[in-house]
Amino acid sequence: MGKAINKIQIVLALILLLSLGVLGYLKATTYLDLYNYSHDLETSISNSSAAIDELSSTLAEAKLVFRDTDSSKNEEIANVLPKSEDLTSLTRAFDDFAVENNFSNAPFFISSISYKESYEFDDYMVLPFSMKVESSSDNFYKFLEYIETSGNLDNQVRLMEVTDIAISLSDSDDDLLSFSLELNAYFQK
Repeated sequence: MGKAINKIQIVLALILLLSLGVLGYLKATTYLDLYNYSHDLETSISNSSAAIDELSSTLAEAKLVFRDTDSSKNEEIANVLPKSEDLTSLTRAFDDFAVENNFSNAPFFISSISYKESYEFDDYMVLPFSMKVESSSDNFYKFLEYIETSGNLDNQVRLMEVTDIAISLSDSDDDLLSFSLELNAYFQK
């Protein structure tokens, strides 16, 4: 019976040892899985931090580009639709047009510009004015095109419209037209 008890104790010790080995193996693989998960998580966090830093720098660059673009567009809009009446710039623009288009064979001469009192209309202000001009018919059409394309951000001509035109032949020369225009120029409130 002593041998049987020894055999039982040896078998129980082997079962206990085998159980401890299996349990140790399971715990070791669980620990390794947790270690790998922790390592992968740290790598993911590090990669995410790098991606966040890259996105932050991209966003900062985009903000700078937007600010530059926005400020240049605001400047272009301010040229086309100024914040005040700015009669000096408007008169200078007409003078520049007259100088560019006044030739001996195709004259363009502004004899008078008369500005009236501006008034508010919806979300903007209107500056009515009248002009008297002597011109060739070609330059007259160029001037109408100039007014028609006003407000375009590409050509940077202040936004205007013609409200009335009166044309008559000039007394001095048959090729010369004399016309009176009623116009509106616009500006911001």
